[in-house]
Amino acid sequence: MIFRNAAGLGLDALLLGPRCADPFYRRCVRVSVGHVLTVPFTRLEPWPQALDRVRSAGFTLAALTPDPSATPLAAFRPGPDDRVALLLGAEGPGLTPEVLATADIRLRIPMQRGVDSLNVASAAAVAFHHLGPGRSTSDQPPAPQ
Repeated sequence: MIFRNAAGLGLDALLLGPRCADPFYRRCVRVSVGHVLTVPFTRLEPWPQALDRVRSAGFTLAALTPDPSATPLAAFRPGPDDRVALLLGAEGPGLTPEVLATADIRLRIPMQRGVDSLNVASAAAVAFHHLGPGRSTSDQPPAPQ
């Protein structure tokens, strides 16, 4: 589903940790509606040290977490030329403390009372929409006159 969301929301590529499921596994190809074949991806190793190479390439590392102390997603407004690498964790355990410590910013999607988080594919879609290539100053409401 993350590949399908990435394709639909115009992401450039996905960077996978070494323990991520094989995207070419038959069920993954089916669930992605074949988009694992169209969205570029690579595995980053060694993990998480390879994230330093991503940062060195000019990306802000943004970790998605349900932690209430994290910055609300809507408050993070990168500029149209800023490059963001969104870090997503596994369903359940999320990102490791080591990866969270590597991030430049920790972001959360505010939830209604009694719900702690979305599943990773849904959370990815929300964050991809907010941070993806469709974001621009023209998408912002006009400034009050």
